[in-house]
Formats: sequence, C-alpha cells, structure tokens
Amino acid sequence: MTDSIETPVIARSYREVYDRRIAQKIIAEFCHEQAIHPIGSASGEYSVLSDDQLTEYTFSAEQLSLDSWVIDETSLRRTKDGIELPVRAIDLVIDLREQLGIPIEALPEYLEELVNTLALSADRPDSRRIAAADLAASDFQTIERTMTEGHPCFVANAGRLGFSVDDIERYAPESGGRFHLVWVAAWRADCDFAAMTGVTEDDLLRDELGAETLDRFAGVLSDLGLDPADYCYLPVHPWQWTEKVAKLYASDLAERRLVLLGEGPDLYQPQQSIRSMFNVADPSRHYVKTALSIVNMGFTRGMSADYMRTTPLINDWVSRRVGGDEYLRSLGFEMLFEVAAIGYRNPLFNSITQPGSEYRKLLSALWRQSPVPRISDHEQLSTMAALLHVDHHGVPLVEAFIERSGLAADEWVRRYLRTYLHPITYLLYRYELKFSPHGENLILVLDSGVPVRAILKDIGEEVCIFDRPADLPDSCRRALTEEPDAIRNLGVLSDVFDDFLRPLAALLHSARVLDDTSFWTVVGESMREFVNEHPDLADQFARWDLFAPTYGAVHMNRLQMSNNRRMVNVGDSYSSIIDDDHRLTNPIADFRPGTS
Repeated sequence: MTDSIETPVIARSYREVYDRRIAQKIIAEFCHEQAIHPIGSASGEYSVLSDDQLTEYTFSAEQLSLDSWVIDETSLRRTKDGIELPVRAIDLVIDLREQLGIPIEALPEYLEELVNTLALSADRPDSRRIAAADLAASDFQTIERTMTEGHPCFVANAGRLGFSVDDIERYAPESGGRFHLVWVAAWRADCDFAAMTGVTEDDLLRDELGAETLDRFAGVLSDLGLDPADYCYLPVHPWQWTEKVAKLYASDLAERRLVLLGEGPDLYQPQQSIRSMFNVADPSRHYVKTALSIVNMGFTRGMSADYMRTTPLINDWVSRRVGGDEYLRSLGFEMLFEVAAIGYRNPLFNSITQPGSEYRKLLSALWRQSPVPRISDHEQLSTMAALLHVDHHGVPLVEAFIERSGLAADEWVRRYLRTYLHPITYLLYRYELKFSPHGENLILVLDSGVPVRAILKDIGEEVCIFDRPADLPDSCRRALTEEPDAIRNLGVLSDVFDDFLRPLAALLHSARVLDDTSFWTVVGESMREFVNEHPDLADQFARWDLFAPTYGAVHMNRLQMSNNRRMVNVGDSYSSIIDDDHRLTNPIADFRPGTS
C-alpha cells in the first residue's frame, strides 16, 4: 500500500482564495457587459441560475457607477439540489456558458486560458508573495513581477497558450525569471531596419551590446566565410527561437540567410506585456520587445515585420509633435519612445501571405527607451497596473500607497488624476492623438507613495491619429484613423473611465478606502478643472463631450471570445466594437463646467 499524497493546507487555501476572486470577477464583468442578469432584492442579495436552471449562484453585491458590480467574495455560494458545492471559476463558466455567449466549440480553449490565468496567482510559491505594505516600498522590477491581476476587464487575461509549465517558470513575468536573448544575423536585403532621428544602427548595437560582443558576432560570420556587412543583427526571445524560428526558418538557416550568433551578454526580465524585456544587467539600456507567437488575451503576440519599418518613424513624428509642449512639461509627463525596430521578411512566407498574417510576425524586434535614467534617487517607479493589485491577504496595493503617502484618499486620487488623466485627455483634445492608456502602458513615478508624474509607453503600435496633419509622412499613415466626432470622447470615457478607473473605483470602494460616489466626485471635479484650464480648446470640448450623459459600452470579454487569436482587426473602425444598445451613464455628467 502506497502512502497517500496530501496537498498542503496552505496551497488549498490559496487556490480557494484565488478561485473565488476569479469567480466573482467573472460574475462582475459579465454583469457589467449585461450577459448575466441576476435576480436581486432590496437587501443586496442576488441569484443567478445555470443554463439548465439546476444550479444556483447566490451572492451579496453592490451596483456602482458605470454598471460596475462589487461582489462580496465571501458571500458567493453555489448550490444544486439543496447541496452546497465548492465555488470554482471553471465550473461557473461551464454552468453559465450559454448566458456568457461562449460557443461550445470555443469552450475548451477558453477554459484552458482560464485555468492558466488562475494558476498565475493560485500556484505562486510563498516566496513570491509579498504583502502590500512591503510591495509599496519595493523597486520597479519587484513590483512588476509581483502583479497577478492582469487586465482588469478581461477574465481570461493570462492564457499564454503555447507555453509549457517549464516555459512559464522561465519566461512568464510573474515567475521573475531572468534570461539572455538569442541573437541572429539576418541577410540585410531581407530586413527592414528603421530608427528615430539621431539613432543609427551601429551606435544602437554598440550601446546595447558592447564592442566585445559585436566582435564576437562578427567573428561567427567571418569564420563561416560571410561578410558581417551583409547582415543585420536581431534579438530573438529564446522561446521564439526554439519553437518557431529554428523550425520554420530551417531552410533560411541552411542557406545562411539567417545565422545563429549565440546569446547576448545581458540578462533580461520579462514585463507584464510578456514580450517586452527589461535589462536588469544595465537598467539604463533599452527595453527589448520581440515577437512571441503565443496566444494571450485576445491576440497571438507576434510582431509584424511590415510594421517595424514604420514604428520608429511614427515615434519620431509624435516626438516632434508633442515633445516641446509646455503643459505636458509642467505635469512632468513623458513618453518612452521606440527608438529603433527591425523585422525579417522571409521570402517564402511573404510571397504567399498578405499583411497581417501571423506568418509575417515571427522574427521582429524593437528597442524602447528605459524610464530608469529619468528618475531621482528618492523616486520610485511602478507600473500603473499595480493600482489594481490585491495581495494574498486581500489588501490592495493602492491602499498601501495611500497609507505610505500620508495623504487623505481623495487627495491622493486627485494628484494621481493630474499625473495620468489630464495628460491623456490633453493629448486627445489638443493633438487629436489617442493612445492605449491602460494600466500596463503607463508607468507611475511616486515619491513616498505620492504619484508625481506619469510615463506613457507603447507609442508607435498603439497611437491613433484623428486629424489629418499636413506634416505627417506617408510612412506614418497607417496610424491615421477615421472616427465620427460623436465617439472621439471614448478615448477618455471608455479607454480610461470604463477600462481602468471603474475597476479602481470598485477596489477602493470595497476596501472602504474611498466610496464610489466620492471617487467619481473627485474625477468630475478634476475633469472640470482640466476643461477650465484650457479655454482655447472649447470647440473640441463641445464636439467631443466629456460630460455627455451616456455613451456606448465596449464589451471586452465578448470581443475576446469571438476570436481569441485576433480579437480586433487592426484597421477596423473603433466604432465597430461599441455596443450602442448598452449605454453607460457618465458618472461625471453633473460636473459640466458652468453647472453647480
């Protein structure tokens, strides 16, 4: 008789905690998206029946602004035939599949993404769990690798389809692993290298790799009888090299259109965006972002070689457009520019595919500026996504930041909005530039827990240019977009209010740090202050109304479930993803300037 293997009590406890967290998020987000319609009572008790009407979920909840639901995790119960059953996120999705709108053929893969998302938190070793109070005083990369929430609106936000268990340990952000990048030489005629003004290929590689490594790489080529001048050097993610490049480009390697050079000298740590790596050996050096053909949160995460030829040029134009702006400078607002990019165009796959094909996104990289040289010794960097992090004891990190600051919660939020909401709104209304201002794309600079300024990243691939600037080069025209005036305001009302401030408000409300009404009062006052500061933008404010009574919702999870490999087609109108039948009530409508 063999001894039974017992699961440690602490592991069961954490799995139950995080299973409940994700289960309540499923209910909350699909209630927000109006896929689930709970039956409620005046006392705040709600009930949802399974598709077959045999299983009942009951819970206590509050309904807040923007159709936001705050569900008490401890109150969540699942019963069938009068018997209470464990609450598990997977069972919940299966029980409510039809209501959630998941096609039966898509269910297994969606569940795989959900299982992987749950494992992100539930299977984390104790050594990687950091209490919020300690994390609030931690360094940039400690905060980065401690995040477990993922995107606040998406439920299955860490699918990582394609990664093995070993790959997750090596390459997933939450594992905190560090690794060397693989470098290849690519036949120059098959490559597109582009850079911002003042950046050259030679200088970039010398600064990033050093003379000794460049000599080593040149020696590899010379030993094969090849001329280094005929090749470009590209960094490759180790997983991408093993799983994609070395196999699909085997003939290129045999023909020496591609040559393996070996590993680079520096260690990198993966960021939340998973295909962006931070140089931990020399933090002043650039981030490196590489193609990584895994499926994660609605997209296959390759990088388009077609886009690489224009991404730095778009950054160049944006830099010229806003770089000298006095208002942005007064806020301390900055951007991290993608200074250079390179893409390899495989002759075979390019000849049989169209732009947008995943087979054109296998071997590309870009270099993005690091924020580290921009801060003082007493300042702290943190991904803005950290404001939604909740530790294993249930304490929100934002609460710990507020306590560390010594400020009242409403004053802390007011200062935060001035660093984040004001510049993002200004870029849209002054320059007609819409970015992707979610938590992972913003870096906060804090001083003793107080937000003092913000840094925006992901410029070239995310920017949407609404006007028709006369100085925009043809090379940058892919960033142009056409949207009617009626929805321009969604660059703030949807992308900021609904996608980030709504979850932040719910978190502060449920933690009893700042109630929902008070939170949106601060936001409304902050927006009114912003509008009053810029009377010269009155025409834009009138056309793209920040204080509109209602606006159309965007249902993120339904978009992901419709196509988890390409949730949205680049080039599609933004208006095509808006559900105008679901109108959100604007929580700052009553704060329009000129009203009491």
